[in-house]
Amino acid sequence: MVSKGRLIGIMFGLFALVCLFATYDFSRGRTTDTDSPLIADVLTASRAKECGRDATEIAGKYFPVGMGRAEAEQLLAQTVIRAPKPWFWKPIDENSTQADGDSVEALRTIKITAFGNQLLRLYLGFENGKVHKLAAEVVCRFE
Repeated sequence: MVSKGRLIGIMFGLFALVCLFATYDFSRGRTTDTDSPLIADVLTASRAKECGRDATEIAGKYFPVGMGRAEAEQLLAQTVIRAPKPWFWKPIDENSTQADGDSVEALRTIKITAFGNQLLRLYLGFENGKVHKLAAEVVCRFE
């Protein structure tokens, strides 16, 4: 027969394994589910937890200088992910777009974890209705 101490030890060990799995799985985030090639390319280039990484070169492939404003705003609207379906935390999807005259600043969630998000911050400057300036960076927010 199994002693009471051994049974408590086995239960504690199983609990520790579940906690370890949950922490590891949700700290690295689920595989991001997106149809946006921009988000996929940024995530491929920054697999490690790089905060403040310059992503202007990658974003420049999708927002080339000379692209029309309407086309750029439509592409920004399509730059989204489908949030993971976690079992112990509620994902926060932080997407926003602010237009101020001849510039647009957009913040797009590219990776959601239980401990924080990775965001892509895009700045588009327009001149005569065409993209003239572009800046992009990966930003991390920890909760």
